[in-house]
Amino acid sequence: MTSKKFMFLGGLLAGALIFPGAPASADSNEVHNRWNHGYREKWQDDHDRRDDYFSKRDFGRDKRSRFHKSKLRKHFSDIKAARKEVHQDRKEVRSDYQELRKDRAELRRDIRNGASQKEIFQDRQEIRSDLKEIAKDKRELQQDQGKLQTTRRELKEDWRKK
Repeated sequence: MTSKKFMFLGGLLAGALIFPGAPASADSNEVHNRWNHGYREKWQDDHDRRDDYFSKRDFGRDKRSRFHKSKLRKHFSDIKAARKEVHQDRKEVRSDYQELRKDRAELRRDIRNGASQKEIFQDRQEIRSDLKEIAKDKRELQQDQGKLQTTRRELKEDWRKK
């Protein structure tokens, strides 16, 4: 019980000491914190249009010329087209692999069911043609990926030129 009394009296004493100083600290008109060192007030006091950073003619513009910007836009459109080609090539390769799986399953089914040699030969020819088509599509995919990489590299080089 005595410790609760001491805590209560200590809190009362602390409040009595802090309370009289609060109005004196609130009268201050200058609000400074550690992030605002009064620069905004100084900037507003001696504000002159000639010194205004935002009124410069080239504010918000890059150092790049109009031609260079159009060149960059062309690179972006080339990259988009190359990405679309790569996407289509990947889709073709996936569909070719799916077709190959179907043909192999058909061959297994024909062998299990005792189909004629002619049918088995035709299934094997279909599988060979599918493998050739997959190889061709993979070559096209690699070429398109190389084209995409070179286009991205050119864009980076032109971007750094400014």
